[in-house]
Order: sequence, then structure tokens, then C-alpha cells
Amino acid sequence: MLKNVLFQLHWFLGITAGSVLAIMGITGATLAFQDEILRSMNPSLEHVVHRHEAGEHALPLTEIVARVGEGETRALQRVRMDATGIRPSVARYEGGRTHWRYFDPYTGQRLAELKGEPFFEFVENLHRRLAAGDTGRAVTGACAITLVFFCLSGLYLRWPRRWRSLHTWFAIAWRRDGRSFLWSLHSVVGTWVMVVYLVIALTGLWWSYSWYRTAVTALLGGTAERVAGAPKQRFGTLDLARLQAGLAQTVPGLDGGYLDLRLPGKPGQSASARVQVGDGQHDRAYDSLELDPATGAVLSHETYADMPAGRKVLASLFALHSGSFFGLPGRVIVMISAGGMSLFFVTGWMLYLDRRRKKREARASRLQLEPVAHPDLHDGRPWLIAFASQSGFAEQLAWRTAGQLQAAGLPVQVHPVARVDSGMLAEARQALFVLSTFGEGEAPDAARAFERKTLTRANHLPDLAYAVLALGDRQYAQFCGFARRVESWLEGIGATALFPTVDVDRADPQALATWQHHLASVTGNPIGAPRVETPAMQDWVLGGRTRLNPGSAAGEVWKVSLLPPAGAHWRAGDILEVHPGHGPAPLQAPSLPVAHAQPMLLDDPAHPPAHEPPPIRDYSIASIAADGAVELVVRLTTAPEGGYGLGSGWLCVHAPPGLPIKARVRNNDNFHRHAPTAPMILIGNGTGIAGLRSLLREAKAEGSHGHWLIYGERTRRHDHLFADELDAWKAEGYLARIDLAFSRDQAERVYVQHKLLAASDELIVWMARGATLYVCGSVVGMASGVDAALRGILGEDAVDDLVAGGRYRRDVY
Repeated sequence: MLKNVLFQLHWFLGITAGSVLAIMGITGATLAFQDEILRSMNPSLEHVVHRHEAGEHALPLTEIVARVGEGETRALQRVRMDATGIRPSVARYEGGRTHWRYFDPYTGQRLAELKGEPFFEFVENLHRRLAAGDTGRAVTGACAITLVFFCLSGLYLRWPRRWRSLHTWFAIAWRRDGRSFLWSLHSVVGTWVMVVYLVIALTGLWWSYSWYRTAVTALLGGTAERVAGAPKQRFGTLDLARLQAGLAQTVPGLDGGYLDLRLPGKPGQSASARVQVGDGQHDRAYDSLELDPATGAVLSHETYADMPAGRKVLASLFALHSGSFFGLPGRVIVMISAGGMSLFFVTGWMLYLDRRRKKREARASRLQLEPVAHPDLHDGRPWLIAFASQSGFAEQLAWRTAGQLQAAGLPVQVHPVARVDSGMLAEARQALFVLSTFGEGEAPDAARAFERKTLTRANHLPDLAYAVLALGDRQYAQFCGFARRVESWLEGIGATALFPTVDVDRADPQALATWQHHLASVTGNPIGAPRVETPAMQDWVLGGRTRLNPGSAAGEVWKVSLLPPAGAHWRAGDILEVHPGHGPAPLQAPSLPVAHAQPMLLDDPAHPPAHEPPPIRDYSIASIAADGAVELVVRLTTAPEGGYGLGSGWLCVHAPPGLPIKARVRNNDNFHRHAPTAPMILIGNGTGIAGLRSLLREAKAEGSHGHWLIYGERTRRHDHLFADELDAWKAEGYLARIDLAFSRDQAERVYVQHKLLAASDELIVWMARGATLYVCGSVVGMASGVDAALRGILGEDAVDDLVAGGRYRRDVY
């Protein structure tokens, strides 16, 4: 909860206050070398530097004031004389900057208006007050506080699990792209400059708020401000010659150093001076004096070297703010860091817009459904369209159907079945169910709570009229099994079917046209069929294959590499759909060594004609796009009567390297990583290591450490797939824990669900830390056993909440 609140505040302030901070950063960077730039633009200032280097002495203060003030009628308030030439020497008269007079401390000659000075004056005004007076000062002060919040909340939000790793903290993932790269750039560079920004913000607040100055002064042991009404010592009239004599006697060599003299603003007040002679610890390491303006007597003299630590900090606030406290390297670091504030504003906005774009894409198929009156149809009650989707296809069809119904003049509401209850069905009166079936007849993950809680109730709804669009794959024995159970439940509660259930085998367009035809006949309105856009198959070149389990009794497992066509892209967790070719009738010598040689493809014993393409086979991708190739982990299937599996035989035996393979990537959003910073608990068996490996490779590419793998196979000796890679990831910290279940290595069979149950306490801790569960492998046995174990450990409702929140993701078959 706290993390989510901080995240929301972080991005909201980032896209609001971030713009002001970007301005403050750019202007601050511009001011970093103001003195050097002014000297380069004004040769008269550079001439002062040469005189100092030649060992000359500046004129006495009385003579300078007499020469510079010739013809001036306004009172002199302050004189800054820098004999080193590092900063321009200036006499300030009443009336503001228009009455400042720059001069040469060696001749007392007035200098013409400095080139570039008006520009830097504007930049400073923009930096401190946004060129908006006191209002702007208040805004910049608030933004400085916000910068402190950014530093602290950003540190908390990106705190890595492997926090001792310097690489994790400070290395940018340059090989990433898109949002992942932006996040790395934003967070890692933020870590680089966090301390600098804290110093800039905490010192900058000194010039924004009087309460802050009072508090910091008290904290660091500074001199308290004089209390109003307290008795004051009164001094005589200013005598500049005596004041100069007092200064010269107390600070020898001042005519070759720096003097900043503040004259009394009112009669009876003292004069004050800041001086620096020789090389100080930094350019603002001043000694401070208070003097009697009439006699030149020194009332107090505090040298920087003798100041206590707190007073030194107070005297050095500007040096800390500008970085000059640490010399030239400090100034350069602060300049670059300040200029970099715009980077965080830009990357923050890009991350925000990317998040908005992805939300829009997730709703791309959704419509803004307005109430539509239709008096001829059930008194205008809306049609309820409920969907259950594993990969998002059923949701797309549901929203497209809704749009088509509304275009025909019908009121519509769309909900996932997880939100549907008997009351909603009774109110709707007409309900369309668009339902995917997952694996061997299972409900999609997000619909399992609906099946468990709603389908077990026997509410009587005789007035409900319904229709079911069942999506599935006929290669599974329980084709559309979940839709069948929903259909039976609807019949049991007395609902009436508007028309027979329409079964759709792998997005069959003919079946979708039938669905459209039935809807049109029921509603009496023409309704266009839902448009389904399926990417065309492309040629992927078979790069090679490597057997991963030589000597195993569990069947050959091959790593198959396919080189992508131009423009192809995939993410960890995605699926590759492959159109297998036909193997030869009499098996020829295999392209690569295999353990068996069979005469026929198992799924093609009769050698179907060429015009009837084999069905598509799905494979979890085991690599990431940065690897340059799609890698699949394929188990070569055989049958007692002989023959290889259609897809596995084509990929592992028959197709020669270099042959184009017809395939396409299918987005599998439900198995993408839930959050870049969340720890992953990866659970799988057999060739399910493919999907888990892709997630781990993506995490490694992003520098994300501290994940947990629970994996099962037959024997450690022959079936420990990718053993070296996993061990390396464990050593490097990308995997914090590995639990392996080799079922045949002991008398009593041990599977991944047993490992999970044995680590139940640790699982609870990980889930409390925000971990996401990823399960990849066989749905029968492994996935069902893992699901039962999770529900036993965490509870039914907790697991359902994890599914709804995207923290329990499965790619099982």
C-alpha cells in the first residue's frame, strides 16, 4: 500500500513540479560558470587577473570609492572588491542593480556595462523566482522540497533486492529498449545524482523560507537573529578612512585578496565585512568581521578556519549549493547534475505516456457504450456481454460484439465473468457469454473464482435469455470444456438459449460468421461479424538445434533456434505459432543426430494432400529479442506404433538447418512480467523451462536480481536442462534461490508442488514482499498440483486476488 501511494505521488509530482525543477536545473547549470563566462566576454575583467598574477596591489578603498562614486548622488551600500579578478568588482548604490558600478580595483576606473550581465541577471531571477517575484520564490521553494521527496521516494521505489551489488545500483542497461530502457535510465541516473540533489535542495531552501533559515541556524549553532526591541549599541558616523585602516591592520594583504564590505544602512549601525586572503579551503571560505564605522575598531573577528563545524556549514551554504565547496570537480558535477534535471522530467513523462499508451492498448477493443433506448426489445434493458479470456482474444471479441450490437441500436454492458452474479443476470434479461477454455477444459485463470463461487449456486432465472460463444482448440480432448460447464449451469437455473452454442476452433472465421448470423436473426438487426486480425505467417530460418538431455529416458528435448524475419519482435513470455511441414514418407537420414528413426509423422499417418496445411503448433519462447533468435525447447514426441509428433518431428528431425519455417509471434500478455522491480517465483517442469528462462533472461538484461526458481524433471544426471546457465545466475544473484525436484532420483516421487509445500513459510514471506508467481509447463499434474498447493498455503480468496491483480500468471498446456 505504501509503495503504491509513493509511486502515485512520485509520478504525479514528477509531471507537475518536474517542469519547474527542469527550469531550475537548466538555469542553475547555466550559472555554474558565470564568472568565467563573463571574464571571457569582457577583456577588462581578464586584465584584472593579469595584474593580480603580476603581483600588483589594488588601490586603497577610499581612493576607489572616490573615483567610482564621482558624480553619484545616491548612498553607497556595499563594495565588493576582488583583487584576484575571479569575480567582477562592484560598488552598489541605492536603487537596485541599475545603480551598480563595476570597476577595476587597480585603477578605480569604471567599467562599461558588462557583456552578458543582463542575460545572467535574467537567468538568476528565473532560477530563484521564476521571474515571478515572491510568488515564484514560493513555487521554487516548494519544488525544492519536492526534490527532496523525489530523492527519498525514488530510493525506496527502486531499492533492489540485491542491494549490495554495485552493478545493480549504478549500471545502466544500455541494451534494453522501450520502457525498460527508460526506467533503467531514470532510476540509475537518479541514483548517481541523488546525494547531489539532496545537497542542492537542502541548501537551496535557505533562500526560500525564513523559517528554514531560523531552524537550520539553530540546528548548526549559528548566531541567533537579534530580537526585535532588544537594546542596540549605536555607533558614530561613517569614516571610510578609519574603517579601511582597521581592516588593513586586522587583515594584512587585503589589497591582493577579496573584500565584501557592507556599510551601515542606517545611522548608528555597525559595518560588516567578509574577507579572503590567499587560497582558502574553497571560494566562499570567508573570514567575518564586524567593525565600528566611525573608528574602524574591530568589534568581532571570526576566521573560517576557527569556526566550529556547524558555523562552517552555514558559511559554506552557497559553496555547497554551487559545488565550489569541492573545487572545480564539485562545480562540474553540480552543473551536470543540475542540467540533468530535465532528463528526469523527460523520461518521467515518457514513462507516464508509455503507461497511458499501454492502458489505451489494453482498452483498444473496448468502446464507450452509451445507453441506447430500444422499446421493442425487453423494455430497453441492456444486453449483458460477459467474457472469460486467457490471452485477451475473448475480451476483444466481447467488446467488438458489444460495439456491433450498439451500432444496431441495442443497449449493452460488458463485464468479465468474474464480476457477473445472479443479480446482474436477472437485471440484464439477455446475456451473451464469450468464453475461452484453457488447456484441458479449464476455466481461464481470471474466471476460476466465478466457476468456484457462482456456478455452484442454483438461483432460478427463468426470464434470462442467453447465448454462448465458446472459444477453444480441438486438439484438446475437452474442447470448450469451460463453456460447456457454463452452458449446463445456465440450463440448470432455467435460462433459455437464444440459439445453439457456437464453437470456435482457433479463431475460425466461419464460426464467427455463424455467431453474427444468429445474433442478427434474434435481434432483427443486421450485425457485422467481429473482425479478427491475425498476423500473417512469416519465414523464420532454422538456425540449428541442440539436444539438451542426452541419455535421458524421458524423451529427447531439443533447443531449436529460429532466426527472425525483418521487423519481428517478441517479449519474454510470448508464444511462437509454428506451421509444421510434412515429413517424408520413408524417413531419410535426419539432418541432425537423433536417437530414433521412424517412418512417419505421428499426426500424419496417411500423408494428407499438400493443399491441406498441417495445424499450427504453439511453443513457449525461451529467449528474448536481444538474443537475436527465437529459441524453443521442444520435446520430441513418439508413439508406440511409430512416428514423430507433427510439430516436434518437423522442428527436431525433418526440417534441415537453413530451411524457412512458417511461424509468427503471438502476444501472451498474461505471461509477461508483472512489474520490473517485483521478485519472481518461477515454477515449472519439463519443457516449461522455456517460458521461465525467457523471463529470467529478461530480468538479467534489466539487472533485476533476487528471483526464485522451482523446477522439476526426471533425473539430475540427464534432465537438468540449462544447468550451467542456472548455476551462473544463482552465483550472480539473479536467482536468489533454486529448488529442484528430480522425481526419479529417489524411491518416493518428488514434484515441484512438494517443494512448494515444503517452503510454504518462505512463500508467504515472498508474497508479502510483492512477488509474482509464474507457472509454465504441463497443466495436468504439475500446474494443477501447484495451484492446489498455493490454495492450501495462501487460501482460496488470496489466490483469486493474486489472479485478479496479475500476480499469478500461467503458461501451461
